[in-house]
Amino acid sequence: MSNAAPTHESYLVVGGCGFLGRHIVEALLGRGETNVAVFDLVQRHFDSNVTFYIGDISKIEDVSNAVVKSGAQIVIHTASPTHGLGKDIYEKVNVTGTENVIEACTKAGVPKLVYTSSAGVIYSGQENLVDADERIPYPKVALDAYNDTKARAEELVLAANGKDGLLTCALRPSGIFGPGDRQAISGFHSVIKNGQTKFQIGSNENLFDWTYVGNVAHAHLLAADKLATAYPIAGLHEPLPEVDLSLGHHRIPTSHAHPLGPKTNPTDEEKAIAARFESDEIDPSDLRPVLRSKMDQFCDLADGAETESAPVAGQAFFINNCEPVNFWDWTRAVWRELGHTPAYTITLPTGVGLVLATLAEMFSKVTGREPGFTRFRVTFATQQRYYDSERARRLLGYTPLVGITEGLERWTEWYKGELSKQEAAK
Repeated sequence: MSNAAPTHESYLVVGGCGFLGRHIVEALLGRGETNVAVFDLVQRHFDSNVTFYIGDISKIEDVSNAVVKSGAQIVIHTASPTHGLGKDIYEKVNVTGTENVIEACTKAGVPKLVYTSSAGVIYSGQENLVDADERIPYPKVALDAYNDTKARAEELVLAANGKDGLLTCALRPSGIFGPGDRQAISGFHSVIKNGQTKFQIGSNENLFDWTYVGNVAHAHLLAADKLATAYPIAGLHEPLPEVDLSLGHHRIPTSHAHPLGPKTNPTDEEKAIAARFESDEIDPSDLRPVLRSKMDQFCDLADGAETESAPVAGQAFFINNCEPVNFWDWTRAVWRELGHTPAYTITLPTGVGLVLATLAEMFSKVTGREPGFTRFRVTFATQQRYYDSERARRLLGYTPLVGITEGLERWTEWYKGELSKQEAAK
């Protein structure tokens, strides 16, 4: 998916047989990299053009063996268990495993390490995240063991930056979806199978970030390529272009170019400006650069800072599709692509949903069954949770390649194909 030329460096993708890891390996091969290796528990997906090292990330000897024998110059660490497992496995893989990756890299003299973190590392479940950026600290109490251990692993990776010549950074993708995902898509599908699609909890005013897996892979390659570089501070006053992959190109009025509104006596200049905006003409004089304000993360750098550039190394970056969507609009879009449209909608207040979820969890404890309706899912579906991607767009040069609409179509088509294979195998 990346248009970048191959670097011909040696890559080791830890967890390269997983959902995201596989897409990263394919992206590396797709741009012509010829020295790509994978470290994972099992060998699958790839043929002889990829070297495999099978091992356990919680065992330092296995990790070191892969790092040394692969001759890796860049390690991309994506390994992590899925959501819904026990705390012990998260400690073992996310924390101990990451410690092992860092130790193996520093001992072998690896120059670069890119770590796949999670946007959830700053989410406690107690508050909305509205256009959140990387200044927000980790919460005092994490949402769950998964996010707690991902945050601790991220801290380890960023603290290792500069140690024994190792450069590090962490990427925080939000809501990864796409071909190969079986966890999120099966959750949406299960609601259809259970006949629960008529229910909506909350007002559907909350925005959520979903990110196509190919875009996340693209961001990892950019991070690896640019880890030793820095972004020129002089460019921080230049506005970023809008992302219009799904909605189509549209112009955003500024104070110098906008429909006139109710003004009764516009000047000739104002009439000319309004006419240009309403036409297909674009006059650069109508568009003013967006200047930094005291509220944003680059203000201090842009406002007469002594340094001339901002480094990539040592930083965390939120990665998303730059297209936040209303949670239930997205959910119904997934159902529609899977061939189901609810006949009607029953909207329940969030408070009612939490009470019902509590009762469902209590019932599950009594019956010993896994709860399908939980307080976590109610919170997940009703809170604002979307992120500012400016740091990644500026320092990494990241822009999503696949829009959320196209990504949704690819995702659901792949899943329907998988369901057809399962039916045929019966």
